[in-house]
Amino acid sequence: MGEAYDFTAHRRLLDVGGGTGAFPVGLCRRHPHLRATVLDLPRIAAMAREKVVGLGLSEVIEARDGDFLRDERLPDGHEVILLSMILRDWDEGTGRRLLDKCFAALPPGGAVIICELVLDDDERGPAPAALMGLNMLLETRSGHNYTYAEYRGWLADAGFGPVTVLPPDAAGANAALVARKPNRVRNGSRRLSPCHEGEFGRESINSTCVRRTRGG
Repeated sequence: MGEAYDFTAHRRLLDVGGGTGAFPVGLCRRHPHLRATVLDLPRIAAMAREKVVGLGLSEVIEARDGDFLRDERLPDGHEVILLSMILRDWDEGTGRRLLDKCFAALPPGGAVIICELVLDDDERGPAPAALMGLNMLLETRSGHNYTYAEYRGWLADAGFGPVTVLPPDAAGANAALVARKPNRVRNGSRRLSPCHEGEFGRESINSTCVRRTRGG
C-alpha cells in the first residue's frame, strides 16, 4: 500500500477494522511524519496496543476501541481512512452506510481508500476475486466481492469525487480505490438509495437490496 499511494500529503490515518495494525505499522515506518489510529473491537484493539508497544511505536500509532458498524460516527481528525478487506464481509446496505460514516468523518479534501479483491464489471473475474466472492457467500451472512462499478456507485452516492484505481502491494487485494471528499459539498448532491433504509447493526442482512442492485 505504501508504494501504491502517496501518503506524504496526509498527517493522520484511520484504519477501520484494522486488526492488530499491520498496515499502520508499515505505513508509519515508511512515512515518519504519519500518525495512525487503529479502530477495532476492544479485544482486537488490546492486541494491537500490545503489538504497537512491543514495536516501540506507541507514540505514533493509537489503538482505539470501537465498533464501526454500531458506533454512530467514526473518529474524526484524520485526513485519510483505510478500509482494507472490510466491505466484502457485508451486504451492500451496510457497506454504503459505512462509506457514509467515512464521508462524515473526513475533512474536505480527505481521502478514503478501499483495498479489496475487486471483480471486473462483468463479474467473470479475475479468478482470485471470483473465488473469494464464493468464499464470502459460504462463510459470511451477507458478504460478497463487489465490482469496480459497484464501488464507484457507492462512493458517488456517499458524496465522494471521482475514483482512482491503484495496484496495491498487499496480500488479498488486487486494487485500491481512492476517492476524495470534495472541498465544497453542494446541498442535495448526495443521492440516497433504498439500501440506506433500515437498522445499522452487526447482524444486518440486506439481501433484497443486493439482489435488486444486481438485477437478480
